[in-house]
Amino acid sequence: MMSKGRRHENGSGLIVVILIVAFLAGIGLSLLTLTSMSPKVSGSLRYHEEAFNAAEAGFDAARLLIQDRMSSGQWTSFDGHYLTQPTGIDLPLVLDSPNSSYFRRKTDQELLQAFDPNGDGTPDVANLLFFNQTLATSADFQHTYTVFLINDEAGGGTADARDALLVTIGVVRAGNRILDTARLEILLGY
Repeated sequence: MMSKGRRHENGSGLIVVILIVAFLAGIGLSLLTLTSMSPKVSGSLRYHEEAFNAAEAGFDAARLLIQDRMSSGQWTSFDGHYLTQPTGIDLPLVLDSPNSSYFRRKTDQELLQAFDPNGDGTPDVANLLFFNQTLATSADFQHTYTVFLINDEAGGGTADARDALLVTIGVVRAGNRILDTARLEILLGY
């Protein structure tokens, strides 16, 4: 017959083995989760880089368009070419209170929706330089950019029609679903 102390020792060994197996299983699950997330993270980074490239392409196209219009005499300043709709998009404050319609308070998707609220592909606001201009299309993805000018003095300060804030939004889509966006804001002077 075994003594009580001996039975207690046999049970403690089993508990140690169970703890070690549980620890190793936890490490295994952690590694499995990490490796399964890696493709998603790298895909997100790739989409963001592609959206940024689309935004840069929008900047390049807008720079050439503005340069052409200025040199041909079609434009003599930025006055009259700023985006002012939807109402308040260019005003950071309304009666000294934060303006929820200000473009910097909107996400890229909210801005695109505000420009084309009915979703027909035609903007319902004036003075967009480009709207959902296709940069590249493949079987799986579409890259577009939207570009507009904002009066950088609209919120206050001395009016100067010789400068403007150029805003460009690059988008990567899969069908109708937006995968990622990137926004650039560049101060232009003439």
